[in-house]
Amino acid sequence: MTAAVSAICSAILLLAAGFHIYWGFGGRMAAGVALPQRQDGSPVIENAAFGAIAVGLIMTLLFLLVLARTGVVRLPVPQAWLTAGIALWAIVFTVRALSWSRYVGLFKQVRTTRFARYDTLLYSPLCLVLGLGFFYLALADSAP
Repeated sequence: MTAAVSAICSAILLLAAGFHIYWGFGGRMAAGVALPQRQDGSPVIENAAFGAIAVGLIMTLLFLLVLARTGVVRLPVPQAWLTAGIALWAIVFTVRALSWSRYVGLFKQVRTTRFARYDTLLYSPLCLVLGLGFFYLALADSAP
């Protein structure tokens, strides 16, 4: 079961990392639904290229963290630190998914924008899957 959870989390992380890096370098595909929007459709965040690249790199590092936690790769870090990192990110992804914020999360206030629809149907559920998957990996037996 750990291998399946690791594979699902890894696939989500790599896909999301790729899209964020693509957007950060000016990619336009799906860019209209990449940022939270106000009621009038204007983006909440302006000029987010650096942030998109940063998020993409963080997701790539999280991919490595998952691989290290499950023993696929070895990092010069104690297993307890890997477990703590996985647990911390489990909380981050779960909070992101279940957020009561204005623009993101399953309980967001602004629900009529294109971003909000994608957030409800795709982004928040994927964050919830990552959060639950990371919780599972944090609680699973350590890799050999």
